[in-house]
Order: sequence, then C-alpha cells, then structure tokens
Amino acid sequence: MADVPVYAKVENRIVDDRLAFSGVIKSGPAVPIQIDLEGQEPIVVRQTLQAGEALKWGDLAGVVSGKPYFVLPGPLPLYRDLSLGDEGDDVSALQRALMQVGYLSYETGRMDSATMEAASSFFASEGFTLSSGRKTAVKNHQVEPSATPESPALDDSKTPEVTIPFRQLIVLPVASTTVVSSLEVGQKVTAESPLASFQAEDNFVEFIAEVQQAGFLKTGQEVSVRVVEKLVTGRITSVGPFTDVGNGQRAGHAVMVEPTNKADLALLTPNLSVTVAGQGTAEQALAVPLSGIRQDAEGTYVLRSSPDDRASKVSATRVPVTVLRSGGGFAAVSGDLAQGDEVQIS
Repeated sequence: MADVPVYAKVENRIVDDRLAFSGVIKSGPAVPIQIDLEGQEPIVVRQTLQAGEALKWGDLAGVVSGKPYFVLPGPLPLYRDLSLGDEGDDVSALQRALMQVGYLSYETGRMDSATMEAASSFFASEGFTLSSGRKTAVKNHQVEPSATPESPALDDSKTPEVTIPFRQLIVLPVASTTVVSSLEVGQKVTAESPLASFQAEDNFVEFIAEVQQAGFLKTGQEVSVRVVEKLVTGRITSVGPFTDVGNGQRAGHAVMVEPTNKADLALLTPNLSVTVAGQGTAEQALAVPLSGIRQDAEGTYVLRSSPDDRASKVSATRVPVTVLRSGGGFAAVSGDLAQGDEVQIS
C-alpha cells in the first residue's frame, strides 16, 4: 500500500485564463408588419415580398383586398387621411418621409398641390391611385375640333376629392432590412398572421453564464468569438437577469454578444455553435499541472525531483513559485524552474 509518486515535466506552453463559454448564433428578432384591417375581409391578392429578400423604404409590402400597403421612414404619426389644405405635424412627417424616398424636395407642414402630386406619383409607381387604390382605365373622349380639353392638373384653387390613406402607409424603422416571412396570395391577414415580418436587428451570439461567472461580465466588455476556424472580436451588448432551468435551457444569465466589425456579421449563421472567451491572458509561459501546486504556511511551492534523485531515494526539493495565472488545468508559474524539470503531482 505504499504511495507511488507521479511526476510531470515543466512545460513551456500557452496558459489561457480567460473564461470560456459555449454559445450559439441566433437570428435577430422578427418584427411583424401589421395593418389596420378597417373591418374588411383582409385577403392577400398580391404577394410582393419573399423570405430572404431585402425590404427597403418605399417598397410595396403587399396588396390586401385591392389596397396597396407601402413602407416609409419613420417616425410617421399619421392618424387621419390627408387632403389638400390640411396642416399639422403629421403632414410634416409625411413630407419628410416622401423626401427620403425621393418624391418631394421640401417640407412645409401644409398639404399643398406638390405634396399631393408627390403622394400620387408614389402610389402610381406601383400602378395605384390615391382615391380608389386601383388603377383606373383612362377613357378616350371625342373632342370637338373647336373644343379645348380640360386640364387635369391639381392646384390649390381647385380641390379634388382625393385623400392620402394613412392606414396604407407603414413605418419601416431602418432603410433596409431582410424579409423573414410573407403571406401568400389567398391567405387572410390576422393579428396572429401578419402581412409580412422582417428582421429588425442583426444576428447575434448568445451564451449562458453561471452566477459567479456573470460577475466578471459587463455590457460593453470585449470578448473573442471563435466561429468555425475564424476568431472574431465581439462586444457584450447585454447581461440578462438570472433565469432558472426551464424550456430546455441551462440556469444562468443569458449574455448577448455582437461583432465589433460589422463585416463579420456575414459569418454569423443562425444555430451555429461557437466558443466565446472573456477577458484575460493567453500567453506562453513555464507551466505545471494545477495538481502540482502546493501551499502551506510558508507560501506556494512545487516539489521538484529528477530520475537520479528517485533512484537514490533523495527527497524531492521544495521550490517556491508564484502562480501568474491558471487555465485549462495548468498554472503559469515563475520561480527557480526550467523547462524539462519534473515536479511531483501526487
């Protein structure tokens, strides 16, 4: 029953003391495009968006029950149909939106003929009119040789019965985003089945940190993310509250990370597993297994021996050391040791 001492050689190796986590890449949250149903039977009659396509300001999001629904820049605090002569903050917001999509060049806060014409051209770009939502056929009238045709031009002195339907203008918070889903022709739009949905934010990395680990993590802290064979620099965007075990997830704090360089977003494929390393040091150093580090009242030390010592039954030599850092089962040390020395680990 004699003790059998075990020895390990002092190595020159990388000792990484950074906290390491297993994470997964997740898609940015999807935002539904909800429309005001106005008591109608909301049936999709034209599908204009497909999953994976880009959705941009000014695009037609779809046609429901014969009415077109467009996306515009926000904020867009519309609460009424707008007619020639209307004034207010909602008019200014609409004018700014039309300016951003290239249909108007100024903002007055008043619905003038230029704004009506801009809105009319905007709807006409997809084949619709403001008044009916449908393109009306132009009738050819016979004109007497001596008669003068009427001019259809809009002006402030001749108010047409035309309004801009506010319910058909939807805010898109960013200039361009990705479509996640879209209802097909014949499907019914409901609160549970929106006309379409888009990805409002970029993909991100999420991992679960235990309570003690979460104490070392802060919003804004830089981390490293290994995606397949590439190392990406990231930044912690949030450290969530503690969540108990449930729904197939581990207990702990959900931590979100986004790449520092936007170009690295192309590497973030949803559902791909990654490794996240927190702050710390990963450098070359003299290292011994953690089980070889000993402590007593006099300090920290290792027991150094050699084959010659063991053959002559000489006791192992006590060598004081300083532990610089530890990680991966090894401790980086400084002291009177050299690469190849053997220290007792049991």
